[in-house]
Amino acid sequence: MLFTEFEQQRNNPDASAPDPSLKVETAADGLCVVDGLYPLALEASSELYPLAHSIQVLDENGLALGELLTCQGEEFDLPRFSAGYLAAYLADIPSTNYGLPGSFSCDYLLVRSERLDEYRAHYAEGSPVWGGFQHIVASRRTYAATSVDPIRARRGIRLPTEMHVEAAARSVVQPFAFERFLKLYHLLELSFDLHIVQKIQALKNDLRGIGQIFSSLESQELNRLKLIIQESKDPTAIVECIRTLVADPQWWDRIRSIFFEFGKSGNPVASDKHQLFLEAIKSGYTFDNIQPTAGIQGGRPPSAAQLKAFEIFSLNLAAYWIYRVRSSIAHNRIGEYVMRDEDEPFVSFFGEPLLRCVLAQVL
Repeated sequence: MLFTEFEQQRNNPDASAPDPSLKVETAADGLCVVDGLYPLALEASSELYPLAHSIQVLDENGLALGELLTCQGEEFDLPRFSAGYLAAYLADIPSTNYGLPGSFSCDYLLVRSERLDEYRAHYAEGSPVWGGFQHIVASRRTYAATSVDPIRARRGIRLPTEMHVEAAARSVVQPFAFERFLKLYHLLELSFDLHIVQKIQALKNDLRGIGQIFSSLESQELNRLKLIIQESKDPTAIVECIRTLVADPQWWDRIRSIFFEFGKSGNPVASDKHQLFLEAIKSGYTFDNIQPTAGIQGGRPPSAAQLKAFEIFSLNLAAYWIYRVRSSIAHNRIGEYVMRDEDEPFVSFFGEPLLRCVLAQVL
């Protein structure tokens, strides 16, 4: 709401009125400043902060910059608003909603108006680090699908522990693809541990078998991931998922960069075969196309053993791709493919569908 709109509402005898001692003025951009507090809407603030609180924000010298208002979802109470709440309220609503019931759409930072330019120039960019909150960025891109396919329900998926339930819930509320992918990957990590527990329980008093299990714990995470995926309920579903994903040419450049140019040990495609593999997926991910890469001898209709080898290759490929995407997100360092904003569609529409398909077959 602009200050001129507030003036019109304030002069309406039928409208609710805030505390008359609060001084409402106009800012340079026409918005309302209340007792010298200018409202900045926040995209998010840390869950560490309690709800419905006003928290003072000080600079390095202990001088007031403003206050953080954790008001998202809090019901409006116009007559009882403090200066900070009133400033946030007037920024939050359109003028037609003045005085009507409702609740705040987001949290706010109220900055001292005389320090607003200083704050924007020297403090705002670092707020996620020093303050645990993020300002709304007008240019932020969102990577929602331009067309939406029907959602395929999966019968019989079970989340075997409370930790699985919690990790799955956290994956839903993450607003960004990178964090969402990591939360889904946590379900696989929990499955690693559950797999070990179940093996130990099945052994009873077999000490030699327990020794072998503990020895396997020294294996690299990728190897453990491969073992979990090899026990998929329907391996052909994962093969088909790979086939669908690699058929889209928009992902070919990132497949090259993430999985080969920044590849690591454990890749089921040998380094001297990666170009051949990339050419093969461009013409279709099939048994015939990837024979040279998978090390399968062709020339005749495939035998059952050859088809099984192709299936195992595909499952190992899915494990490697999921692990590489996870590492690229989690490890922002030299030697890894560092994920940037422009990689978010790849994670959303390539990495995440593959991971979800694997989870549906593992859980």
